[in-house]
Order: sequence, then C-alpha cells, then structure tokens
Amino acid sequence: MLHIKGLHFSFGATDVLKGVDMDILPGEVVALLGANGSGKTTLLNLIRGVLRPYSGSIVLENNVKPSYLPQETPSFEGTAMEYLLESFPEIKGIFQKLSSLPVNSEDYPDLINKYNDLGGFELERKIESEISKYGFVDEDLQKPFLAFSMGQQRLWAILRVFLAGANLYLLDEPTNHLDLQMCQRLEKIILEFRSKRFSILLVSHDRLLIDRVADRSYFLKNGTAFAVSGGYSLMLSHLKSDFESRLKSAKEIERKIKQLELEVSRRASWSASKEAQKKFADKVMNKGYIGHKAAKLAKRAKAVQNRSRKLIEELKEKKPFVEKPVEIKLPSYIVANRRLLSSTNLSFSYGNKAVFENVDFELSTKDRVVLIGSNGCGKTTLVKCFVGELDPVGELYRNDNIRWEYIPQDVRTFFRAGNLLDNLRVSDIDELQLRQALGAAGFRKDKVLQKIDSLSYGELMRAAILKSMLRETEFLFLDEPTNHLDIESLELLDELLKRFPGGFLAISHDRHFIATHGNKLYSFEGGNVKLLFEETRLDITEFQKTIEIITPQDDEDR
Repeated sequence: MLHIKGLHFSFGATDVLKGVDMDILPGEVVALLGANGSGKTTLLNLIRGVLRPYSGSIVLENNVKPSYLPQETPSFEGTAMEYLLESFPEIKGIFQKLSSLPVNSEDYPDLINKYNDLGGFELERKIESEISKYGFVDEDLQKPFLAFSMGQQRLWAILRVFLAGANLYLLDEPTNHLDLQMCQRLEKIILEFRSKRFSILLVSHDRLLIDRVADRSYFLKNGTAFAVSGGYSLMLSHLKSDFESRLKSAKEIERKIKQLELEVSRRASWSASKEAQKKFADKVMNKGYIGHKAAKLAKRAKAVQNRSRKLIEELKEKKPFVEKPVEIKLPSYIVANRRLLSSTNLSFSYGNKAVFENVDFELSTKDRVVLIGSNGCGKTTLVKCFVGELDPVGELYRNDNIRWEYIPQDVRTFFRAGNLLDNLRVSDIDELQLRQALGAAGFRKDKVLQKIDSLSYGELMRAAILKSMLRETEFLFLDEPTNHLDIESLELLDELLKRFPGGFLAISHDRHFIATHGNKLYSFEGGNVKLLFEETRLDITEFQKTIEIITPQDDEDR
C-alpha cells in the first residue's frame, strides 16, 4: 500500500531523515514512535505530498488515497454537522442552502435532488450511524462545534477523517485532549477499521494504545528508522537489546583498534631501529648489503604500519554510535508515613453551579493515588482546593509541616524566569552536585543553562519533579503529568517517580501511567469521588476491565 525507500529530508543544514525505509500493508496498523522533534510529523507531511524529499522514494499503490488528522484540531465556526461536511464541499454547500431555505421555496426541490445525487442523504445516514461510537447523539450534530470540550472536538475531528473514504489514514497524536473513556473509544474504532482492511499510520505517545492496536512499530532516532513486530513494549525490549548489542560491538571494535594501535606503535619503533641500523651501516660500517637489507625491512614495516592505520580508520567508521543511557541516581532520603490531608463534606461551586459536593478524602505521605474522570468534571478544581488555591466549603485539614509541592498542568508556572540551573539551586547542594543530579535526569552539558521558556513540556515536568526531590519533598500533587510527553520523556518520568520516596496524588488519563504507579485509584463522577482500587500496584488487565465496568455506556451518555 505504501512503500518508502531511502528517504532523506533536511530543514536547511539540519538533517531530519537520513535514509528511512518503511512499508505499510493493507489492513495494517503501524505505530510511528520517537522523541519530539525526531521527524514523525515531517514524515507524515512527506507522505501527504506537503513536503518534497531531497532523495529517496515514496510510492503509494494505485487508488491509495490518504486521509490526515493533524496534531491539533483547528477552531471552526459552525455546527458539528457542518464541521463533518467540510471534507465534502459540494454537499456542504447545498446542505447550508437547504438549511436556510423554506421548504416551499422554488429552488428547494432542485437542491434536494442535487443533494441526493451527490450522496448527501447517504452521508447523513452514515454519520448518524457512526456518531454513537464516538459518544455522541443525533442532537449533538446541530450544536455549535465550539460548544464541545477539546476532547469532544478531537473526536469530531477523528470521525471526519474516517468519513473521508480513504484506505490509508495518517493519525498524528489522535489522543491529544482525550480523556480515559475517549481513549477507549478510539482504540475500538481503530481496531474496527483494521478489521475492515484499512491501513493506519499512527503517531502516538499512548503506550497502552500502541500495544493494543499496532501490528508493527517504527522507531525514529538520529534520522533513521527501524521496525519491530508489535507495539510499544516490544519496541522498548528491542531498544534495550539493541543498546546491549551495539555496546558489545563497540567494545569489540575498540579492542581491535587498541590492538592495532599497539601494533602500529611497535612497527614504528622497529622501523625506526632499522632506519638507524641502515644509517649506521652506511656511515660507520660502510657495508651496503647490511644497509640495503635494513632499508628493505624498514620499508616493509612502514607499509604494514600504513595498512594498520588505514584499518584503524575503517574500524572507527564501523564502530556503532552508542548513546549513553540515562541512569537516574539521586541523593536518597526517607519519608515517614504521616497523614497529610483529610476532608469531610467538602463542596465547591462556581456561582450557582456545583462542581462537587460532600467529598470525603484522605491522603498520607506514602499514598500513590490516581484520580480519573472525564474532562471538565472538576478534578483540577478539587486538587486546587486541596492545595489552597481555591476556598471550598466544608472541613479540610492539611498538615503543612509536611513538605509538599503542587505541579500544575501548565508546568511553566512552577518555575521563575531564568535558566534551568538557577531554578534548581538548593541551599545545601553545591553546583557540582546539582549538575550531577541534572545529568542523572537527562539534562546534560549546555542544556542546564537553557532558559526555562526554551525547554519542552517533558523536560520541564522532569525538572519539576527533580527540583522537588532535591528539596526532599514528601508529597506531590500532579495535574496531568504525562501530557505532551514523548516516549523517551515518559520513560524518564517513570524512572523519576519510581525513585521518589514519597507519595503523590495525580490526575491522569494515561492508562500505562496509572497502572504503573497507582496504588489507589479514585473516579470523579457525578460531583463526588469514588474509590475503585486499593492495591500495592494496579494490574493493567484488571484495571482495564474495571474501567470498562464503571465507564458509562452509550445509553447512559444519552
């Protein structure tokens, strides 16, 4: 269906893709992984024909027509139905005319016939039959597009892409702004399209989604791509084994280089001694035969020496690049298990609109709590009440003798202006120790001197948690800590939280994050909080089953 061979692309002097090969077969879901800036969106734009490669080929088989979902959903003035019809301009034009004309208008019958001939009514029936899969009902089609949440707008955008009648779908971060229930809907939709032999190229950092839907995964790094069968977990396993293989190969080549360099040095010394012997024979002993033999041996030694040097250069060329893995080793400290917070009959309203009522909640410093719920249900409001940014009604106790930090969704507000190094200075840690800690968390060399505004969300989230650990913080309040993080940043965040000795309350829709780190799972629904799980570590399969049980079904949504 899609065949890419030797693809090269650069932005100015910066090489983005350096010989990428890729194949996508009919009915295959392929995940495209890699750090932010590794070239994933660039590759999608090359496939779409928006960009032209410098060299290499992109071949779409006959009748293959791609449909593209961008990373962000553009704003749209109009109804949800008009938004869906954007991909069908002729149908949309007549639909809008019909909507504004009275039924007894002279032009109405002709427009109706034309609308029918273009497939307008058939498209409407298709839309009405599909929207329930996305959590919508017929009445939603007439609502203004901008009246929906960011997550709902994203689902409308995904539906519009899948309505396009393509056979290859390019999805760039489809889970952006989706809550947990929406991610589950998307997963089912992708699997349904795969069963119908449609192909999907999926750029995503949702690790569980990739594991569940991907037939193959490509990983982009340093301008090249390699593939594994399966999803994220198999890719991660491959990356670890690839690192070990490259390290072993590099060590073997380094051993050969040192051996050859020793040989070159020995040959150089031997050649020099033969040269000296020749000169001595010529000048002192005046014996041509001895001098001639010494010269011949010296020449031979030099030839061997030159060949060895050439071989050393060839080996250096073959020596694989081995990026030093991040090993997070930070100063440890002990966190005692103490009660941090408790609430009784806690309520909060914005004007006359109640956000939550009569919430009873308890937190201790060793709890690792995850709070789930649909977008806009009040999770962030509840946490802001806990940390003192909002003033609720009811009883709220918080032990401020315990060191806690609140890291909000907009993590930039956690820092002051300036560079990263200055932001993380702690009174009893010198600069060398601070740089070592930053290096352990993946901030190396000049990165520590970069301005806060120039760092990515993933880098700032890591830095915020590191700063909290350097302050020996005992508890963290985290609002969507995995938002906008690429795969590598997610792995580093996992490692930091595993080494964090305290507890946290995290708002999250990331199923992998929840199952990896949570030992208590609460659901925010109907203006209150319900405990779902309390275990040492959530099992991902059981967690998925539980979410499906407590997630409202389509009938309830209506």
